[in-house]
Amino acid sequence: MNRRTTKVFARQLVHQLQQNNGGIVLLSGPLGAGKTTLVGEMVHLLCPQAMPSSPTYTVINQYAENIFHADLYRLWEDDTNMADESQINQVLESIGLLDLCVPGNYVFIEWPNSLKLPGAIQVTINIKENGDREFIIA
Repeated sequence: MNRRTTKVFARQLVHQLQQNNGGIVLLSGPLGAGKTTLVGEMVHLLCPQAMPSSPTYTVINQYAENIFHADLYRLWEDDTNMADESQINQVLESIGLLDLCVPGNYVFIEWPNSLKLPGAIQVTINIKENGDREFIIA
């Protein structure tokens, strides 16, 4: 993985989020693509004293009053066909994630699957044949 490319992309994305007073970023990509690494870079830009780590088992980490990092991988592993929007919202409400998605907060969500949140930035990370990463914003 090219850390420099990740840092440059993180800087650009954080700048965009700061212009909007926070926001939600949905991160998709295969295992090992660098979703957590990218979030770590963004968190450090927003809160240099933070110590980002993967929330795979805690589901949601909080790094500052308004910076949150969620990893939904474990929520989907038992029910990969959860396509009904009301089911998805029920699960997200039960863990408190929807309450965090308000103006002024920075919310980074790994493994969003079919999750749709208004105004969220969708980032897909692809691994190229040479191991470099490609970042796609939708």
